[in-house]
Amino acid sequence: MRASRFFSFLLAAVLLLAGCESAEEQAQEALDGAASQAQEKLNGALEWAGGKIVGALDELENAEYEGGPFENNIGSARTYLLGQLKEKYGKEFIVTGDEDLHNYGALAGATYRCKAAPADKPDQVFTALVSQSRYRKVIDDYAVWFYKEEAEAPVVEFCRQFDYVLDQRVTLEMPETAVTWTGEDSVEYFLKNSGAYIQIVLRLEDGQDADYYAEKLQDFLSRVSELDCDLLLQARADKTYIYHRELSVLKGFDPGTIPLEDIREDVEIMMMVGAPRTEEELAEERAKREAEEKAEGGAG
Repeated sequence: MRASRFFSFLLAAVLLLAGCESAEEQAQEALDGAASQAQEKLNGALEWAGGKIVGALDELENAEYEGGPFENNIGSARTYLLGQLKEKYGKEFIVTGDEDLHNYGALAGATYRCKAAPADKPDQVFTALVSQSRYRKVIDDYAVWFYKEEAEAPVVEFCRQFDYVLDQRVTLEMPETAVTWTGEDSVEYFLKNSGAYIQIVLRLEDGQDADYYAEKLQDFLSRVSELDCDLLLQARADKTYIYHRELSVLKGFDPGTIPLEDIREDVEIMMMVGAPRTEEELAEERAKREAEEKAEGGAG
């Protein structure tokens, strides 16, 4: 009798526990289902909000700029730019290519950039730009053609003094400007006040190591103060750019500020990547390599 009562009690306890587990499972399933539905609703709300934001940004970008000097189309922008160039230089110009019109929306308006040239000298190509907001007056670099030959000639002669320079490419460059340079000012005044500079690409002997190139470049740098212009100096060997540095000669560039070791490291980096690098990128590469060398030295 006692055994029967004990068995009945045990069976009841088992059934009660089973019922509890079933209730817990059901509760968990209900919570999981509710959470899933809530996540779906949240995702839907975020997608809707994101679509609204993107749509608003698109509408803002494509909106017409009120009161602009030209309409948001290539034809209107081209006509306006050519008119601005004629007013600035007193001659007719043509668009030679590379036209680009980008609309920055109702706040900034459209900006139009192209390659242009004088109608009677289509080989004198330069860059020109106008916008509906900031650059209503055309900005361009046409003035290089007034000073090109006179500015480049002494730099070419300078490069020819170095027997390790097999060839050179010398080009007068300047930032686009609203200033009207007409060629009446001296080349010295132009180079000091226009932001213009000479880009030099030196062709050096192929197949040499970084030490060789660094020594030659240091020698070249030691004499650039003889020139009366700022420089962008680049060097090539084995069809690869191996050096790139901007030199503010007119502000008193001191070649002693560039140690031979820095030149060598810059050359090594560019020989590895095979492309021009900015001074900031080269400095970052040097710092990275120095850190790696220190780490290796510490590990040893």
